[in-house]
Amino acid sequence: MIKKIRYYLILSLLLFFTQGFAFATELIISDSLSYHQKLYSGDYPPYLKLEEDDLVKLPIEFEIELDVRQLRDIEIKNNFYYTTFSWAIYSPIDTVLVTKNNDTISYYDPQDFIKVIYPESDRAWNDLDFIYEGKFKHKHLKDSVIQWTKYSEFELPHKWELRNYPFDTQNFKIIFETTKDTSYVRLNPSKEYPPRIDPEKFKFIQDGYEIISLKTEKAHLGSGYYGNYIEGEREEMVEQLIFNIEINRSGSYLFFKLFFGAFLSFLISYLVFFIDSEHFETRITLSLGGIFGAVGNKYFVENSMPALQVLTKADLINNLVIIFIILNIFIVIAQHTSKITLWKFENNKFSAIFIFLLFFLLNLLIVKS
Repeated sequence: MIKKIRYYLILSLLLFFTQGFAFATELIISDSLSYHQKLYSGDYPPYLKLEEDDLVKLPIEFEIELDVRQLRDIEIKNNFYYTTFSWAIYSPIDTVLVTKNNDTISYYDPQDFIKVIYPESDRAWNDLDFIYEGKFKHKHLKDSVIQWTKYSEFELPHKWELRNYPFDTQNFKIIFETTKDTSYVRLNPSKEYPPRIDPEKFKFIQDGYEIISLKTEKAHLGSGYYGNYIEGEREEMVEQLIFNIEINRSGSYLFFKLFFGAFLSFLISYLVFFIDSEHFETRITLSLGGIFGAVGNKYFVENSMPALQVLTKADLINNLVIIFIILNIFIVIAQHTSKITLWKFENNKFSAIFIFLLFFLLNLLIVKS
């Protein structure tokens, strides 16, 4: 009985050490493999065992072409804008492709790998109400590349960045996102057909705006799902290809529209330096008229914008005008009374030159900063 126990104990220990040795050997062999070799081994997501001469190459690189046709309803009181665009996905793999190890990739629809999402939202456009979205059409191109094309019309949300208003630049985003990990699928803008906005076809952009550029950038986000990847236990990472349509306000029309009243109010209060000091009542009356005008202009500007919790350049300019009008009133009062001494500011010519230069430079600093 004791001999049998010893026998089974020794046998168990041998099996344990054998399995442990095999596991350790496997780890050593695995650690000696390169990232590329591990990815093609079929032991990690996407679990495709590939040979070097297989047509499939990981990660699968999709190229996206974008042609923006319309962009309208661009108004700071709107949280949405309307756009139409045609787009194409260039795929390096066929509808059904079998590797030499009999692994099959079924590719019936580009949305198996790619989705278009709302900016500022985690939901796909397909999950939300849309105005019009055509069906994918595909055709074979040279070098076994397949082109999938689509035409879409959407009303998209937009978060306005108005700290620099009315000198602001806005980015209107169209975002494509992978549905698989970056080790499996990657996105790139089309090299042969780069993103474009055709001026001849482009319609309905609101007067006062001009398109600066259409640029692309990439972002990587965690999907919230975890798995055993080549790097170890980690979160699945998806890739975003972001098309940024950069637009700014053209010309100086809006600047004068917003601040003509404010600058006119400053000019009225500035005229006090051309009136002799003995005409105190006239000078004060002009200054108070300037104050009322500047406050009214500030209300006009704020009423033309949505309620904001940030300080904009428009606010800074309006506040600067009011401060300078109050400064002019203080100089007028100081010149009238002997209780306040203002050095060279007792002289109207010096005060006029100093106030004008300081006002001009501070406004220039606000605009250019």
